[in-house]
Amino acid sequence: MSTLVVPGVRVEAQFDVLPPLPAPSGIIGIAGVVDRPPVTTRLIGVSKVSELKQLIGPGTIHSMKEAVHALSNGASEVIVSAVSGGSAAILTLLNEDSVPAVLLKCRFNRKWADKLSAEVRTIRDALGNIVRVTLYLIVDGAAVETFPDLRVAPGQPDDLFDTINQKSNLVVALDAGFQNALPAEGTYIFDAPGTPINVLVDGDTSTLFQLLPKEDAEPDGLRAVLTVSDSTSTINIKVYRGAALQEELAGLTMNPDSDLYLPFVLLAKSSLIRIRAASSLAAGKRLPTATSGPVIFTDGTSPGANDYNDAIDLLTEDPRIDLICASIEPARADNEVIQIHQSLVAHAVKMADDGSPCIAFGSVTPTEAASLDKIKDHASAVRNRRFVLIAPSRAEGAVAGMVGRMNPKESPTFKTVPLFDINPSSYRESELNRLLSSTTNLLVVQERAGRGIVVLRALNTIGDQISVTRVADKAIRETKAISENFIGQLNSEDARTALKQQIFATLTRMEREGAIVPSTDGKDPAFIVDVYSTQQDFAQGIVRIDIAIRPVRAIDYIYATIRVKN
Repeated sequence: MSTLVVPGVRVEAQFDVLPPLPAPSGIIGIAGVVDRPPVTTRLIGVSKVSELKQLIGPGTIHSMKEAVHALSNGASEVIVSAVSGGSAAILTLLNEDSVPAVLLKCRFNRKWADKLSAEVRTIRDALGNIVRVTLYLIVDGAAVETFPDLRVAPGQPDDLFDTINQKSNLVVALDAGFQNALPAEGTYIFDAPGTPINVLVDGDTSTLFQLLPKEDAEPDGLRAVLTVSDSTSTINIKVYRGAALQEELAGLTMNPDSDLYLPFVLLAKSSLIRIRAASSLAAGKRLPTATSGPVIFTDGTSPGANDYNDAIDLLTEDPRIDLICASIEPARADNEVIQIHQSLVAHAVKMADDGSPCIAFGSVTPTEAASLDKIKDHASAVRNRRFVLIAPSRAEGAVAGMVGRMNPKESPTFKTVPLFDINPSSYRESELNRLLSSTTNLLVVQERAGRGIVVLRALNTIGDQISVTRVADKAIRETKAISENFIGQLNSEDARTALKQQIFATLTRMEREGAIVPSTDGKDPAFIVDVYSTQQDFAQGIVRIDIAIRPVRAIDYIYATIRVKN
């Protein structure tokens, strides 16, 4: 403050450090394969299942079912870290002349191991010509998608390519003769009647598609300039009327699994032009012939365990995440699943050390589920306070969503869990005695007579209750958020007192909520707080906080004694 020269009064206002808002909970980070990975490596947050389709593609609904289950079970937000690597499975359907007619390509990268197949059935006219086909997409022997009575009729609601590309969560359909084809660059000028203009395949004489003016657009003087980027194979379209630029659509692609697919973008965003798809085959030869049974997709490969590790590391960018898991396909080898789960453990421990603790969830593999010894080995390999191993297989998303919905102080034990398309475990009582004991500490989701499908006991792999860890994590996050606001303040008695008061107020709130409790005999308080700085700490700019809390515990067992009196 400057010194007064002329007599007067100068007033300086000093504001106290504001307490932060309570730390959020129930935010789940999931690493997995998605349909449309972001162009730049980044996390994508979603709060509804519909946003999964909109932001990272419809195939994500199938490739990352854990995210769907978590959101459906009440998670407030899911943070997706896309796993790169692998390749998509494909299947070529032939016409009656044994010529490739339709190429089906999986929307996401995965090795299906003979689990994904397609079957085609045909309808013929009186002359024996194929006029319509019905396509079945089959996973694990069950038809999961059916597209009846399709034909090749661009622009019509029953067109084979448009129907599959817009409605299937598993595959896209391409004209087999136009695989990887790009349009020829050029300036396309409409005449006064608006006659359709043929756009050829680059370097070929085949017509890839036709450009047409929109129904309500005046074609006279309208021209479209089409350019293709050699480095990215993306297409840019500029539409002029005379010399004036009317529209510009950039970064378009001929990949129907992209949100920048050229026909869809023109349909949705252009007010002047549209396109009509062409075919590489002659009329009457464009539909595939019937298959003798399900035909298996080939060439698909899955990302490696190291690719999952990279995606898990990316979750560190969002410190709000307090629950994490990985979406792993059922066919992956057991040792790779354990390796991915160990990456989750390492991530959770690191985040706890950084003051942003989280709990990792994983499930046993389908081959492990029937072997108690394999389950025990799996649990031993990931044994940590911050890891929860679950049975049945692939139930981690559903359980994490249910846990995220609950208040941290509440235990999931004996709470119902919707598993959707996953069958609950069915272990005998003698098997449960081993799985729930301290040698394994498995979180088992199983049907219980009179209660439905429930978590039998909510344990991490060291045998402690999940709710205890969540309450401790909440105290860690609250303490860190409060303390960070005091960095840069003077290390005075007043500042240390203010810091202590804010932490005390937060822990008092947690006690009143029932998250932390006094000892059962009432002699020890629910928490103790001390904030101090020794003379050496003072010289080094250090303030120390010592806190002791007692998280509330759930009732896991009740022992009743009944005395029968005469």
